[in-house]
Amino acid sequence: MIGKLMVVFGGMLMFAGGAWAQGSPEAELVDVENHWVAGLATGDLVMLDMILTDRYVDTDEWGHQGKKADVLAALKSGGLKIASIKLSAMHVYAYGDFAIVTGAATQTGTFKGQPLKSRVVFTDSFIQQNGGWHAVASHRTAVGGK
Repeated sequence: MIGKLMVVFGGMLMFAGGAWAQGSPEAELVDVENHWVAGLATGDLVMLDMILTDRYVDTDEWGHQGKKADVLAALKSGGLKIASIKLSAMHVYAYGDFAIVTGAATQTGTFKGQPLKSRVVFTDSFIQQNGGWHAVASHRTAVGGK
């Protein structure tokens, strides 16, 4: 589980050293989701700081709620270690400057020494401000076995 610096360059939105697709809200949001999970897997706190709003709220698969600072602190301390995340079945519902992305993910890693749930479904909420999409909330539910 948050003004951000963006520059349009060659048809791509440049965002903290990464390029996000520019085009339809659907394409942009799928791209943001992919950068988000890449940032989680690599521990890229700068990328995550730009994606998550300062008032971001995260509800994890165990029902715990946290804020942006909690997510970043867990990654920085090593309390959250994500080896891999693969997104699938994403659907984007855009409503002007607000959007919801639903989907599923398979993941491996640990949180406070306990294995992450291997399969989750998620609902992520975004706002568009300062020329880009930023996550305001995320909710995950574990599905299947583990």
